[in-house]
Amino acid sequence: MGFRPDAWQKKITTGDLAFYNNHSLTLSGRVCEEADVDIKSRKLTVCVKGQTKGRVLITTDLYPAYNYGNFIKISGRLTTPPKFDGFDYENYLARYDIYSVMYYPKIESASGTLSASQRAYLGLMKIKWRLKGIIDTNLPEPEAGLGDALLLGYNHTVEKSDMLTFSRVGISHIIAISGSHITILSAMIVNFFLALGLSRRRSLLVVFAFLILYPLVTGLAASAVRSAIMGALAFLAIYHGRTSSLLNSLIFAAAIMLLFNPLLLSVDIGFQLSFAAILGIIYIYPLGDGLTKNFLEPKKWRTKTKKIVKTGLETINLTLVSQIVILPIALVNFKQLSLIAPLANILTLWTFPLLLGALIVGIFLAALVPFLGLFWFLPAYLFLKFIFVIADWLAKPSWAAVMVSNFNWWWGGGYYFILAGLIWTVRQRIDKAKRSG
Repeated sequence: MGFRPDAWQKKITTGDLAFYNNHSLTLSGRVCEEADVDIKSRKLTVCVKGQTKGRVLITTDLYPAYNYGNFIKISGRLTTPPKFDGFDYENYLARYDIYSVMYYPKIESASGTLSASQRAYLGLMKIKWRLKGIIDTNLPEPEAGLGDALLLGYNHTVEKSDMLTFSRVGISHIIAISGSHITILSAMIVNFFLALGLSRRRSLLVVFAFLILYPLVTGLAASAVRSAIMGALAFLAIYHGRTSSLLNSLIFAAAIMLLFNPLLLSVDIGFQLSFAAILGIIYIYPLGDGLTKNFLEPKKWRTKTKKIVKTGLETINLTLVSQIVILPIALVNFKQLSLIAPLANILTLWTFPLLLGALIVGIFLAALVPFLGLFWFLPAYLFLKFIFVIADWLAKPSWAAVMVSNFNWWWGGGYYFILAGLIWTVRQRIDKAKRSG
C-alpha cells in the first residue's frame, strides 16, 4: 500500500479545513509560522482551531505586517492549492500539512493567548528579526538580502534575477539550507581554524557549536534542523571515516524524518539533495582525500603552507563530490546543467568562514555601537560584493550553462548505477593495494 501514489495523502474529513475548499468562509486562528515575505507580498500560515481544524496559507499585502504569534480573523474564499506547469504546488504544501490557500482575504486582528512554548518560540523569532534588522540597516541591497539568506536562512531576500545568475553558475546551493550546505560550511570552518593554528579538538568544538547555534539563529526552521543533523553525520564521515556506522546513522536519521513527514522523500528537493550529497561525502570524499594526502606528503613546504593548500584542495574535493552526486536530481528538477559550477564554487566558497564571521562580528558590534554600523559591516560587504561580482562575471559566457530538457529518472538511475560501479572498483583497487603493500 505504501507504494501507491496516494498512499501518504491525508484523508480529508468534515473536521478538516480542506473539506470546505472552494467556499467563502470567515475563520479565526493564529499565525503559526514565520511570515514568508518577498518584495510584493506576505504569506502567512494560519492554524485554525475549533470544530474545523487545519492550516491555511494566506497571501496578503506587505502591510499590516502580521507575523508569528499574531491572532487574526480572516474572511475570503478558501481554495485548493493550484497546479502550475511542471510544479505540483498541492503536494509541495502538503509536506507542511497545508491543504488550503486563500488569496488577499479581509484580515482583522483578534485576541488570543500563546502557550509557554509558543511564547518561547516567539522570543526566538524576535531575536532573529532583530538580527535581520541590523543587517538590513547596515548593508545595501542586494548584499543585505544575500546576508539574510546566508546567515538567517531567509528564502526570498535575494532578488529573482540574482537567483537566476547563481543558478546559472551553480552556486544557488549557498542560499538553500541543506545537509550538503551545512557540511561544506562545517568543513571549511574547521579547516580555517586549523590553518590558524587552533588544535583539532578545539576546531571540532567550534564546528559543533556552529551546528547547534545555526538552527537556533534561523528560528529552528525545520530545514535547518534537518540539515544540521544530516550535515553533522557527513561531517563525522569526513573526520572519522567510519563508513558503515555513519551510513547506518544516516539511514536511521532519514527514516525518523520520513516517519514524521513521508512527503519529504517525494516532494522535498532539499531533502533529496542533502541525502544524496551526504552519501557522496561518505563514499567518494575519502578517495579525493587520499589523492590530496599523496600530493602533499612529498612536498617540502612549510607546515602553514601545507595547511593552506590542504584547505583549498579539501574545498575543491567537497565541491566536486557534491556536484557529481546531486547532478541527476538537479537535472530532473531544474533542467539546467552549469558547466562553470566547479570554477564558481572554488572561487566563492573559500569566503564562507570569513563571511559568516564578518556578519556575526558586524551584528555584535553594530548592536553595541550602532552609529558605526556601516564601518563594522564593511568586511562583510566586501565579501558579499565579491560573490556577486564573481557570479556576474562567470555567468556571461554563453556556454556557462546549458538547458537539458530530456533528462529523466531512467537516465538518472543509469548514472547512479555507473557511479556506484566506479566507486566500488576504485575502492577495491585501493584495498588490494593496501593488502599487498
